[in-house]
Amino acid sequence: MTRLTGYIFILLIGGIVCPPPMRQQAEAQNAQQQAAVPEAAPSSSTQHPPQETPKPAEERKPDYEFAYTKYLEEVVRILETDPKFAERLKTMNEDDIKAGKIADHIDDLDQSVFDKLHKAKFAELERLKQQIGEQIKADGGAHNVKMPEHLDVYKNDGFHKEDLRKLIIKTVSDMNEIDERRKEDFKKYEMQKKAEQDHQNAQLNKDERVKAQHEQEEAEKRHNEHEKLKHPGSRDQLQEVWEESDHLEKDTFDPRTFFALHDLNGDGFWSDVELESLFQLELEKMYNETNPDDDPRERMEEMYRMREHVSKQMDKNGDRLISLDEFLADTEAQTPNKDEGWKDLGQEQIYTDEELQAFEREYAEKQGWGENAYQGAEIVIPPAGSEHHDQQQQQQQYQQQQQQQQVHPAVPPVQPVQPVQPIVNQQPPVPQQAAQPIHHAPIQDHQKDPTYGI
Repeated sequence: MTRLTGYIFILLIGGIVCPPPMRQQAEAQNAQQQAAVPEAAPSSSTQHPPQETPKPAEERKPDYEFAYTKYLEEVVRILETDPKFAERLKTMNEDDIKAGKIADHIDDLDQSVFDKLHKAKFAELERLKQQIGEQIKADGGAHNVKMPEHLDVYKNDGFHKEDLRKLIIKTVSDMNEIDERRKEDFKKYEMQKKAEQDHQNAQLNKDERVKAQHEQEEAEKRHNEHEKLKHPGSRDQLQEVWEESDHLEKDTFDPRTFFALHDLNGDGFWSDVELESLFQLELEKMYNETNPDDDPRERMEEMYRMREHVSKQMDKNGDRLISLDEFLADTEAQTPNKDEGWKDLGQEQIYTDEELQAFEREYAEKQGWGENAYQGAEIVIPPAGSEHHDQQQQQQQYQQQQQQQQVHPAVPPVQPVQPVQPIVNQQPPVPQQAAQPIHHAPIQDHQKDPTYGI
């Protein structure tokens, strides 16, 4: 398999949609034989039952999917069939490949290869034509149409250098954008969980809310009570995989053999998916699919964090692949007994208090929860202008009038006996006030509502 395939195809498809063919299969087998893996097997007294290498990628969608994925796959497959192009790739710098400079060398391709590339581009142009037509019809015009960036639309007579250059550059850019979007989406996911939890707690009375918060704290405590995590990519962490997953003796750890064992497709590189298989033991310490306290999405994000950390640690040329030489040159991977541990998501600050406050305000507005969405029921103050607020004001005024009349009762003047006249401005009796003793206290402006304590 070519380095172009390793850089684009493996990373894009992750060995899920269509695994790439193995490169130099015989050499990979010879390397494993020379490493003498069978002799390193543990004795029968300590041997564990065989287990399959975890393959988390098989259980999820591809990490990177674009509208032009099918076209990208087809171009890579076609280029792989040309041995001259494959040899040229082996001598190229990774930065040049990422910049699309490999496109300068397609002139040496056989005509049969060019014919296939022309056909692939024509099919993609037809797809784009249909897609743009549907968009114009839906939008009532071409004002939202964007010029495709993954091929050269100005030369539609066939596949040229610029087509390959644009395809590589656009793919790299989109992959980086997807990574950043994933991190931002996860942050919003965590803030939404917190917002919904706060809102649910606010609907409870004080005792119920204290109980709910205690249960939430206990669930978080149970999740965080796990074995200490080893630092991803450290010698100690890799040796743990060697022992527990590969079932080999700790003292027989050999870096070259370990690399070959986990180069699952034998192409000479560790891809994202192959890296992720190395972290399953650490993830199992924190997450259990049968435990309701553990969030599967958080497990997935933790795996991404580990993968990105090890890639940054080992991948010196930035091609998002780890070669055997890069692995052997990495100090952390080759130095035992220097594991510094790993801080999981529960120990990291995913968002700031300011970010959470801004999100909760916006989320409450979208959900129609009102201004007091995250306040306890017993402290909610009705907004001014509401019917309940007006009723409270009327009740306060009425009670103040009653208290004033009790403290300073009016003395009616002596009048001759007259026919019974209706009593003007007579206040309705208030049974609860009649039973209270008269307090000869100075008249005060009572602002506190005796009913709600507001």
